Amino acid sequence: MSLTSPLRAQPTAADKALAEGLFQDGKKLMDEGRLTEACPKLAESQRVDPTVGTLLNLAVCHEKEGKTASAWAEFKEASALAATAGQQDRSQFAARRAAELEARLTRLVLEVAEAAPGMSITLNGKELSAAAATGSGIPVDPGTATIEANAPGKQPWSQQVTLDPGPSAPRVVIPPLADAAAQRPAQAAPAAPPAPAVRPGAARPEATGSPVRTLGFVAGGVGLAGLGVGAVFGIMAIQKAGDVEAGCGGNFGCSRADVEANESARATAMVSNIAVGAGLLCLGAGAAMVLLSRSPEEPVAGERVWLSPTVASDGGRVTLGGRW
Repeated sequence: MSLTSPLRAQPTAADKALAEGLFQDGKKLMDEGRLTEACPKLAESQRVDPTVGTLLNLAVCHEKEGKTASAWAEFKEASALAATAGQQDRSQFAARRAAELEARLTRLVLEVAEAAPGMSITLNGKELSAAAATGSGIPVDPGTATIEANAPGKQPWSQQVTLDPGPSAPRVVIPPLADAAAQRPAQAAPAAPPAPAVRPGAARPEATGSPVRTLGFVAGGVGLAGLGVGAVFGIMAIQKAGDVEAGCGGNFGCSRADVEANESARATAMVSNIAVGAGLLCLGAGAAMVLLSRSPEEPVAGERVWLSPTVASDGGRVTLGGRW
């Protein structure tokens, strides 16, 4: 750091006032032994308005905090700046403190087993040159340090080490970086087989040749025929019953012919009832067989069909129910 760097804008009066306030707070906190609060304030004061005096106090704060590498670097910089400014007393004081700290430094030695193209190494988040970091001890503050290595096409590597106060020179070997696992392309799900093409306007193909379906149509035809026969005999029975009622309606009672006509009407009515009942049974059974023998292409899940025939003396009934 240089106090007269041409690339840095000169601090304004407001900057100097802020830096002075931070410096006073930092000094007070350091005198009270509150180093974790004091050192950041002194560092910020030095950043806003760099001076040799602030830098020396920051180095002293870091030394008391146990950050020997930070304090050593700050004392060396303060010595050079003080010599440039003609402040020999401060320069000699800072040089002497830096020499004392140098003998107690913790130096981390990094070794790269196999350097990869484009390899980068970071120490506590700060990037290091692989060539510069390898083989020589890097002054580090005692405590926990995180070392990371990265390279294009390689898996990243990292390790945390605990660094004791020096003098010491712990050694960490960065192993050869493993190749990054190639990402396997996701396998596409197998495509569903295409549905058979159906010409626009054409009916869906249905299963043919089903014996149950054929029998259902036959039973339906028989049922319709039975209903027709029952209807004819029913009309005949009604006509005969009318004749009997007319013949027996006089004062002389029913004749023998009327009695025979009444018996014939009863027989005709019974034939009608039986024919209607049988026709309903056949028609219902045929409908059920046709519905239950649907084409396999049509959905059947959740469908249910039932048939409940009933035969009585006055005829027959068929109850057809279902759920679709």
